[in-house]
Amino acid sequence: MKHVMEQWLIVCAIGAAILATSCDVVTDPLEKPIVPPDTSEAVVQNVLLEDYTGHLCGNCPAAADRAKEIQTLYGKKRVIVVAVHSGHFARTNPEYPTDWRTPEGEELNTAFGNSRAGNPNGLVNRRERNGKFILSVQDWASATAQELERTPELGIKATTQWDAATRTVTAAVELNYLTAGDPDNYLVGYLIEDGLVGDQLDYRVNPSHVEEFEFEHVLRASMTGTWGEQVSPTAIASGTKIQKQLQYTFPADKTWKPENCHLVFFVHRYNNPDTKEVLQVISVPVIGS
Repeated sequence: MKHVMEQWLIVCAIGAAILATSCDVVTDPLEKPIVPPDTSEAVVQNVLLEDYTGHLCGNCPAAADRAKEIQTLYGKKRVIVVAVHSGHFARTNPEYPTDWRTPEGEELNTAFGNSRAGNPNGLVNRRERNGKFILSVQDWASATAQELERTPELGIKATTQWDAATRTVTAAVELNYLTAGDPDNYLVGYLIEDGLVGDQLDYRVNPSHVEEFEFEHVLRASMTGTWGEQVSPTAIASGTKIQKQLQYTFPADKTWKPENCHLVFFVHRYNNPDTKEVLQVISVPVIGS
């Protein structure tokens, strides 16, 4: 995923016509951060950046780099990236045999319609901006900055315990409501993995078929189902702290490396018919939190 800027600019300039026929090209420079990284222990608003992608999307590697740049600007604690491989561009074929898709990712893609909109694209705290719910890569930086300025409605803390014998991770999650919460609040726990290597189409390089591309933030599974578990069936008073315990056993037939995995916990408004926004999100390593 490391490409020199000169190569990127040259390829974008000479290949714009080709790129436009496949998936959206990333062209704009990254905006400077508006919100500085947080160094205090106070509860701050974090951002969930969901990157909808696929190994047959030649412009998606540039989008992945953009997500990583945004995360670097604000820190991994403030911006949590989840790469959702789903839809048309995530199909497999003999040249791209590894299937990075998940049932959860496909369900998300069907519900939100990202693949139909044309990858790469994404969601930033699952919040609509300027009449658009699905955001182009060019809008990720500004949307992230705006979200980071919000006053948080709750804080999330989590610790994990790893059982190597059973390959099971147990997470203790605490929700601290700073404002009143509603029954539409659902807690979600996703498992993501870094350092995966496989085939990827990348229009920035020649040949464009990269056989040892490194994937990061790949959605692997959910501890709670796609949409999570209800925090409370009744209204939640401001100042309430709620503890949850979640557990996940790595499948025996998978070669996932727990040392490369993180758990992403977030609370979103699931049953509300008007919005699905993420209220807060954190990420903790499977081992060593």
